[in-house]
Amino acid sequence: MGIDREVVERKLRKIEEFLRELREIKNIGFSDYRRDVVVKRFIERNLELSVEQMVDVCRHIVSRLFREVPESYSHCFELLAGRGVIPVEHLEIYKKMVKFRNLLIHLYEGVDDSIVYGIYKNHLKDFELFISDIRKFLKTLPN
Repeated sequence: MGIDREVVERKLRKIEEFLRELREIKNIGFSDYRRDVVVKRFIERNLELSVEQMVDVCRHIVSRLFREVPESYSHCFELLAGRGVIPVEHLEIYKKMVKFRNLLIHLYEGVDDSIVYGIYKNHLKDFELFISDIRKFLKTLPN
């Protein structure tokens, strides 16, 4: 069974939607971020959902194309890099994104606001990198 391109593309578009929403409030300063619980939760949730879409894409490709079951989310991206789906030099970026998502989910009270805010301000392009990597890979596949 091959990759369902529409499923993958729908998930990539969802990431783009989350990024658009995040960019709509791009001018918020750190002190406002810390004070405004609604904005803080909005940013955290959109980042979390974006990473989850990445993981869904990863798992879809690994299961459908390589017929493997990754041991963890990080392992899923390792499998993509090992099979040439994503560049090896991007692997650590994606693994850090998964670690960040896990921190948000499992250590919610312990996540430093400056880390979340820093990702929001400086690393949205990492999601775009993933989208680009996957779309480049899809172009290499036969229709």
